[in-house]
Amino acid sequence: MSSINETAREPRRWPMRFLRISLTVTALLMFGQAVLAGLFMGGQSSAFGWHREMATVAGIALIVSIVAAILARRLGKAPMWPIWATTGLLALMSLLAFAGFRSLPALHVPLAVITILLAVALAAWALRYQPTATASSEQSAPDDDRVRTESPTSASVS
Repeated sequence: MSSINETAREPRRWPMRFLRISLTVTALLMFGQAVLAGLFMGGQSSAFGWHREMATVAGIALIVSIVAAILARRLGKAPMWPIWATTGLLALMSLLAFAGFRSLPALHVPLAVITILLAVALAAWALRYQPTATASSEQSAPDDDRVRTESPTSASVS
């Protein structure tokens, strides 16, 4: 039988796993976008249709990543910034799509590079992130810092 503590911890693990998977899939899809763009620029005209369709799938994957970031924050006590980072990445992807549909390669290509690098950086963070202490130890952390700063002063006075 599992204890109550083990059961309470399990819901906190899956949101971060979900975020890791969704961000990794998003980064891979965006990298695939670059491959398809290269094939298109290299003369394979059929790659353009695949590039456009994969952009839609990558956008959906990014929206799933936003939901995963929210769940990781609420249920898994992950930091808040991945929610804003994934939302910002969606805004960049929207601008990227605009530049693509307007046939503005001077804007589309650099934005694509930035978007892919940010997606890979987010996925790398998610894969490396290890949740730290529980909420009770987080509440005691400021007190520990205060004690550390006061102890040299009290030691020198004695």
